[in-house]
Amino acid sequence: MKKLGKIFLITLLSLFTVLTITICIVLFIVFTPERFTPVVRSQVDKFITCQSEIGYVELTFFSTFPEFGLKIRNFALINPVAGSPGDTLVRVDELVCIVDASAWWKRNEIILKGLELTGGSVNVFTDSLGKTNYDIFVTDTITSAAAETDSPLPAIDIRNIGLDDINLNYIDLALKINSSISGLSADIKANITNDNINSEINVKKALVSFEYDGEKYLQQALVKLDIPVDVIMSRQFIRLDNATVSINDLELFLNGSAESDTINKDIITDINYKFSSWQIMDIVGMVPESFSSYFKDIDADGLLSSRGNIKGILNDSLMPIMDIRLQMEKGKLKYAGFPLPVNDIEGDIAIYTDLKTDAFSYVNIKGFSAKTPRSSFSIEGLVNHLFTDIYCNLTTTSALTLDEFNQMIPDSLKINMKGKMTGKVKSAFSMSQIEKMQIEKMKLSGSLTLSGFDVTYDSISLKTDLSKIDFALPNHKASSNNTKFASATILMDNIDASKLAVYSASLQNASVTFETSDARDTTRIPDLICSFKMDSLSAVMDTISISIGKPSGKLLVSPRPGNPDQPQINLDYSSEQINSMAGKSTLAVNNIRFDTEILNDNTQKDIFLQWMAKGSLDLNQGIINMDGLSYPIEIPAIKMNFDPETFKILESKIEIDKSDFQLTGNMNNILSYFRGDSILRGDFSFVSNTTDIDQLMALTNGIGQKDSTITDKAEYQDADTSYTGPYIVPKGVDLFLTTNIKKATMGIDTATNIIGSVQVHDGILVLDGLSFSTPAARMQLTAMYRTPRKNHLYLGLDYHMLDIEISELLKMIPDIDTLMPMLRSFSGKGEFHIAVETYLDSMYNLKKSTLRGASSIKGNDLVLMDGETFGEIAKTLKFNKSTENRVDSLSAEFTIFRNEIDIYPFLIVMDKYKAVIGGRHNFDMSFDYHISVVDNPLPIKLGVDVKGNEDDLSYKLAKCRYAEFYRPASRRVVENKQLELRTLIREALTQKVTK
Repeated sequence: MKKLGKIFLITLLSLFTVLTITICIVLFIVFTPERFTPVVRSQVDKFITCQSEIGYVELTFFSTFPEFGLKIRNFALINPVAGSPGDTLVRVDELVCIVDASAWWKRNEIILKGLELTGGSVNVFTDSLGKTNYDIFVTDTITSAAAETDSPLPAIDIRNIGLDDINLNYIDLALKINSSISGLSADIKANITNDNINSEINVKKALVSFEYDGEKYLQQALVKLDIPVDVIMSRQFIRLDNATVSINDLELFLNGSAESDTINKDIITDINYKFSSWQIMDIVGMVPESFSSYFKDIDADGLLSSRGNIKGILNDSLMPIMDIRLQMEKGKLKYAGFPLPVNDIEGDIAIYTDLKTDAFSYVNIKGFSAKTPRSSFSIEGLVNHLFTDIYCNLTTTSALTLDEFNQMIPDSLKINMKGKMTGKVKSAFSMSQIEKMQIEKMKLSGSLTLSGFDVTYDSISLKTDLSKIDFALPNHKASSNNTKFASATILMDNIDASKLAVYSASLQNASVTFETSDARDTTRIPDLICSFKMDSLSAVMDTISISIGKPSGKLLVSPRPGNPDQPQINLDYSSEQINSMAGKSTLAVNNIRFDTEILNDNTQKDIFLQWMAKGSLDLNQGIINMDGLSYPIEIPAIKMNFDPETFKILESKIEIDKSDFQLTGNMNNILSYFRGDSILRGDFSFVSNTTDIDQLMALTNGIGQKDSTITDKAEYQDADTSYTGPYIVPKGVDLFLTTNIKKATMGIDTATNIIGSVQVHDGILVLDGLSFSTPAARMQLTAMYRTPRKNHLYLGLDYHMLDIEISELLKMIPDIDTLMPMLRSFSGKGEFHIAVETYLDSMYNLKKSTLRGASSIKGNDLVLMDGETFGEIAKTLKFNKSTENRVDSLSAEFTIFRNEIDIYPFLIVMDKYKAVIGGRHNFDMSFDYHISVVDNPLPIKLGVDVKGNEDDLSYKLAKCRYAEFYRPASRRVVENKQLELRTLIREALTQKVTK
């Protein structure tokens, strides 16, 4: 067996050796290049019309073992065309082709086992008329039956096509295309079976340039391809199986299919793609020059990745659906128009669209974030309606250091910011809403936190250590149907606002909530609800300052029904301590509650009539110090209700220096007063323990007077000490006070238990039935005081004094000494009653020419003071020298008219003497009296006439004018004058009642 095997191997080796020698003889003797090249040249000329060049052709075996091959060197096709940059169509340094002849012969299959092109170039050219340089094949003009019979293509199997260092150039003037591929190295495999083509294209290296219409889109771009592809010719169907395309090392993976529907003229696609970590700088570097202006001054980098699917029909009216996912990592951006560099850009965006249909096209921003050196922000959300009115639904989160952004603000604005702002904002809006500023259709909500915030604008500054702002547009939690437009809640640890050398304000631990309607509607007042609460508020402006503890409240603003341009304001306010200063005046309040509704009427000219208010006020422990008053006004409590017509004082306690009083009652006709339709009316109860009348007169002096000369501020600036000027009764008011005063002072005089009524009626002061006590007497007073002019003051007086010391009476009313000079001669207690009217000057001196009145005086057990007058009368009437100067009773009446005083006969009783005295005297102190003794122990009745003046009196005996035992009857002149005065008061108070 071994010997047979050895023989077989020797025989086989011998046959192989013989075959090899035979092939060598054939190749080097029979098929030499010199013999084979002319044959190939002659055959080529039969199929092409252009000039060809073939260096030489040889049949290969050893280099293509175990197959035979055909090697052609220096192959060229030359076809000059006008306009072409060159004459050469194809030039190849070396071409080797290996064909499986057996497969063609036996199975009608073309198996190209190998095709290698090494070195060379291909230049394809088309002029503007469509003439090409590659139309070089001979046209077959002979029609044969075989040609008319459709026959299937033979099976073609291209095992390998190799390209090495090939340059391709394509110029199409009609399409304005100029492209080139240089240094192309590639392997191509293909298998064609009937209608199917299965191939694989592997471009190892190619430098590609592409120019269209003068614009260079690629310039020496390094391209690599690995494309497995299946093609069904009849269906115009292409399938890519994990294909790879790389341009400048930017690698793209493709997988899927595309098919042309020639009936419907559609292209049906289903392609998946993917690329990873593309360098953005490389992508930007490939942007054509004409588009580079969009990236001018932009320095961008980062890694971009994407994957997606393109599926659907492509035609003139439809686009396939693109489901795309874009991701960015480690992004960086610098832009000259944005002074801050942006780093750490991370993005994840999903795009779903057919580039046409809004119904299902969208961009889903799954996440996008970026950082500046000291700030960061992120965005996520959905963008749809991409092809009509783009609609965005976004959530933005930020942490900003505001100092960074100062360099973005123009210097002309003089704005500087410090601090941090963090927060999240949700927004939903369309582009048309942004362009048209249709804020009412947008949705905005979020929360922002300011920390260490400090912003200045020129000389204005705003600071807060920590503040939080929550806002919503629209307001889904509106407390009113009219405030659904927007809402905001601001929580502030503190906030300080100021303007240099003008004002400053500060809030501590404040909470403010706003709800509003659309304030841009200029046809109506916006609806506003504002609730606020804070620990403290303080403000300073010039010499004015205010500090409020724990203010809180609620403000409502709305248009008036039927008058949308006029506001209606409701305010419910309360606070604890209030301290305010204006110049030298100060105000301090322990707590206050204020509730009001204010209606605006902008058709009115007077500011008071424009704003009609009603509501209530509750104030406790207030102190007012006013410039010009050296004493404070203390307000232990005030409670009142008010409306445009009425102030209803439920409780008021006021202390002014030595005075304290409680005032309750109503003030009416307030609105009518300011309209000029009526006087101001009031009905009050005035209760006081101590009242300084001088001070109150100083505070109310001249109210309502139009003539600025009537009052002189200098006259009552120091009204806390004494009041020196004339009191001018307020005009335009009708105030009625029921008084109950335990103690009142006026100058050095003191009165107690003052009960009665006081009325101020349009410039008239009426004291009606006041009863009071003084150290001198018990008194009753009815009076009318009118001040038409400062130096022309009217006084009507009904003054009744009980149990008054005559000496005290003369001190209280010095003018009584002028009216009844004889009173200075009496001592003791009596009853004095006077009803008089007169005019006074500004110093309250009587204008005697205007004096009208009547008076009476009664007394018992009076003492007649010793004096020269009494001595002369006693001597003349023969009084007993031992008689005591005691007057048992005195009852006298007299009337005053201008300068004359008429003393009606009155009876004076002294011991056993009774005398009747009557007569007249004048203000010049000239006298004409008669005294008749009507009862005495003497048998004779004497009378005496007293005439002259104080310095020269004459005493003469005269016949008695009054009969023995004559008793004068009362003339009731005082009562008559009382009635006359009351009638005058009533007429004065009622003559303007129609007002």
